[in-house]
Amino acid sequence: MKDFDLNLLRVLVALHRTRSVSKAAAALDLSQPATSLALGRLRKALDDPLFVRSPTGMLPTPRGTELADAAARALSDFNVHAQNEPAFDPATSRRDFVVTTPDVGELQLLPPLMAYLAREAPHCNLRSEPFATADVEAALEDGRCDLAFGLFPNLERPALYTQQILKQTIVCLVRADHPTVQSSRISLRRFLELSHAVVHPVGRSQELFEALLKEKGYSRRVQLKTAHFLSLPSIIAATDMIATVPRSIADYYTRLENLRIVELPIGIKPAPIRQFWHPRFHADPAVRWLRESVARLFGTTDA
Repeated sequence: MKDFDLNLLRVLVALHRTRSVSKAAAALDLSQPATSLALGRLRKALDDPLFVRSPTGMLPTPRGTELADAAARALSDFNVHAQNEPAFDPATSRRDFVVTTPDVGELQLLPPLMAYLAREAPHCNLRSEPFATADVEAALEDGRCDLAFGLFPNLERPALYTQQILKQTIVCLVRADHPTVQSSRISLRRFLELSHAVVHPVGRSQELFEALLKEKGYSRRVQLKTAHFLSLPSIIAATDMIATVPRSIADYYTRLENLRIVELPIGIKPAPIRQFWHPRFHADPAVRWLRESVARLFGTTDA
């Protein structure tokens, strides 16, 4: 059967229940001619009279009763699923969640998130996948990724949902016994004179900082450019170089090495860190639970 109008199922069920075109029309809030027309379409599509007139009303044929019962079950099943929102129980679920975030985001977001999952969803697993920036939206759309965390200007558009979860500030990092930077402040002149260690590619907050330097016409010597944050704290601790990193990362590094945080001598607004998800999964109870958990964990704070 090709291009069957599923709206006709309601007419079939109503006719079978009422045994009357006029009563079925009233029940469906349709006109009697419209209901009669629908019955004609049903007869043609199903190749059966379905109902025959009798002194006691419209009597269903055996085929009519069979199809009306099947239609009633189908409509009832749909109503049950439409009215009963699927539940997600974090305490018992074994859901595998997938997120994507830069490595700096992993360091900042994943420790508290994994501790939360261990308490609230002990059987759930989480994978952090390094999707290329250009592929993140497609991964969110086709379900390969549940949430994206970070600075993704290309994702900030109506096609996706977004929510700010925190703000990220930038600070400088030097070794604690640095010979020329001896307080928590540094002048712009001294900042530009020092040799710098830069992680590249990096989180987008650093990209914004690099763009700001270029916009203001500031130049500096980048003595080290590396692709990883992992080696940065030991390098800064062993040299007179300076690095510019998110404050949350700097706080973590000072617990690993004998380092000191110095305020950046250039004004730059805190960068909003957001979580992104696709409308296809906006109502998914598991994804909703995860993103609401993230929002509760981090709120909107400076980091």
